[in-house]
Amino acid sequence: MQTLNEEKKREEATVETEEKEIEVEVKDAQPEETQEAAEEQAEPTIDQWREALELAVKQRDEYLALAQRAQADYQNFKRRNQQVRTEAYDDGARETVTALLPVLDNLERAIAAAEGESEALLAGVKMVHRQMVEELTRLGLEEVPALGAQFDPDVHNAVMKTTEGEPGTVVEVFQKGYRVKGRIIRYAMVKIAVEE
Repeated sequence: MQTLNEEKKREEATVETEEKEIEVEVKDAQPEETQEAAEEQAEPTIDQWREALELAVKQRDEYLALAQRAQADYQNFKRRNQQVRTEAYDDGARETVTALLPVLDNLERAIAAAEGESEALLAGVKMVHRQMVEELTRLGLEEVPALGAQFDPDVHNAVMKTTEGEPGTVVEVFQKGYRVKGRIIRYAMVKIAVEE
């Protein structure tokens, strides 16, 4: 039995020796350039560190610029979107007020026609007129000043002229003009005084 153990030990020693010889042969078989390259890869030089740092700084600057552009684009989008919503709301208010102006004109005509008639009817029509004006004012309706004002072609529509009165002024208003949120929705139809 002892012989078997000794034989086993000899075989193991032989295998270990052969493995060591193979390692030495493999190491010796590597060219010197490969060994130097392996050593260089193991420890980067200062120049390699500088290059890597410069690359990282450049990438950081590019990503920062990209993030800033994206943020600016988003802010511009929000501002444009808010502006479009506001304009759409204002356009809707203008259309609504424009559609209700004939009703307002008819109420004013009814008040003018009812003067001296039934006081109860006149008071009721005036209340409806006042309520209508209040609601339209809440939507941004403003009357364009006309009677006695200097003629302005941007807000007045001259349909007649007369020599009576101060030249260049409005002497009579046939139909009131209105604006909603700064934009004219109906020009005042007027008669103006001119020089002889």
